[in-house]
Order: sequence, then structure tokens, then C-alpha cells
Amino acid sequence: MQDLRIGHATSPLGSGGMRSKVVAAEMATAAGIPTVIGSGFTTGLLGRVWRDEPAGTRFAPRAVRFSSFKLWLKYAKPTRGSLVVDAGAERALREGGTSLLPVGIVGVEGAFDAGDAVAVRSREGGEVGKGVTNYSAEELRRVMGMQSVAVREVLPRATEEAVHRDYFVLA
Repeated sequence: MQDLRIGHATSPLGSGGMRSKVVAAEMATAAGIPTVIGSGFTTGLLGRVWRDEPAGTRFAPRAVRFSSFKLWLKYAKPTRGSLVVDAGAERALREGGTSLLPVGIVGVEGAFDAGDAVAVRSREGGEVGKGVTNYSAEELRRVMGMQSVAVREVLPRATEEAVHRDYFVLA
């Protein structure tokens, strides 16, 4: 939903520009809340919104709500680094709702620990999603691209998933 062309401009009456308003609307609709962005200078705007009359720009709630955990993960938990995935892993995450395994990781960017949030990106740089990693950046650099059996030889206590599907949200 985010459009990189939406500005960040501030004014004496507000901060964050239109981008912050659209991001707030995205968060609200992901939680199942219908949202309206309108001018504070328009007399009677809130009354028209409550009466469901034309007013401002309306954003319908998503048909499928995110859980509160996934809302927190997507919008509030800071991202500490990123994982670059191959096309197969990207497809599995987007279409299959699967976990991310080390075998699908082709790059590790930044410094992070197990339990930190990481961005998951395609080789082309497109954002796939965000998740909580089960490995540190150092560990993932050692095992990326490896099948699970080989990962356990390098890291005997390793979990199967680099990012479990329950701790991952699509962009």
C-alpha cells in the first residue's frame, strides 16, 4: 500500500506529511478498522464520516485481519538487518505461507541476534516481508544456502527454520 512517491513534508500545523497518514491508515485497516483521512479545516467532516456520507479519503478494512502480534511485528518491532532470499524461497513465502529455511537464504545484511526482526528481501531488492529470526547474522552467514542436515552439522542445536512462518508477515 505504501507509495514511495508520497511525500514526507511537514507544515506549521502537522508533521510527517501524507506518508505518515497513509501508513497509519494501512495499520488501521490491517487491524480491521475502517479509516478516513480528511482535512481538519473542513467544517462538519467528522459528522459526515459518522453518517457514512462522502468525506475525505476512505480506506476499507482488510478482509482478513492481522493478529495483534503480526501488527506489532510489521509496524512496531525495529528491523535489525535483512535476509536476501532466492526465487524459490520468495515464492514459498508469498504463496505457500511457509517458514524460511537457511537453504533459501543467499545473503545476510547487517548485524543482529536471534530473536531480532529482519527484513526479508528478494535478490532484486523487493521487500518480501519481515520476521523474527532464530539465528544471529553470524550464524546465518555460516549456514545460508545449506540443507537442514548440513546446518545441524555446523550448528548442532539449530532449529529447522531461520524464520518460522508464525513469526513472519508479508510486506
